[in-house]
Amino acid sequence: QMRPVVETLRRLYEETSRILGAPNAVTNRRREIDDNSRRLGSLFAKLNSEDISPNAATKLVQLCQALDKGDFSGALHIQ
Repeated sequence: QMRPVVETLRRLYEETSRILGAPNAVTNRRREIDDNSRRLGSLFAKLNSEDISPNAATKLVQLCQALDKGDFSGALHIQ
């Protein structure tokens, strides 16, 4: 059930990292990329160990579905 969430978040991370200039990013951008990587790694670990509430999991699925459709306005309203 959470595989599409991981795939969407991984894709978005790779896209934004490329935009920020990875792997040759300047120091400030490199820190931002590394911070994003750490945060996603923590989230992926929680998803893998099922250490996330059902409500949060549902919201993540909805958020990623909206992002996959390009519905950024809808994604902003998911809370």
